[in-house]
Amino acid sequence: MPKKMISILLAFVAALFLVSWAQAEAPGPEPLPPYVGIIKNNSNYDISVPSENSLATLIVPARGWIKYVVWDPQFDLVPYLNGKPFECQKVVVRPDAFPYMCTNYDFLVEINLPEPQPTYYKKYKKRYRKMRTG
Repeated sequence: MPKKMISILLAFVAALFLVSWAQAEAPGPEPLPPYVGIIKNNSNYDISVPSENSLATLIVPARGWIKYVVWDPQFDLVPYLNGKPFECQKVVVRPDAFPYMCTNYDFLVEINLPEPQPTYYKKYKKRYRKMRTG
């Protein structure tokens, strides 16, 4: 091999090493901080909510609330009642914008189930028997 080709090859290997070293030293994009918020259940039923961080399912008790941790500033929240989804809420995170129980949270989601309406029956006219005369 000629000396010129060896020097070009060594220069290429050195440049490749410097580029990969610079990429390893350069900071990448900052990871998003976890956002902590509140899911408040205003219904008379226990609601299931899938967790964003694992494959777990969280149970929000009736007339209760839980803390919920997410990593995305915008996410969809789908609560389930008896295994069936009943609404989808699009949540936008605003850091420290929601005071609740003397602490500032990043978001607040309220779940309101429509309560069943009472059914009223139609009133019928009362039938009267005619009196016989005679």
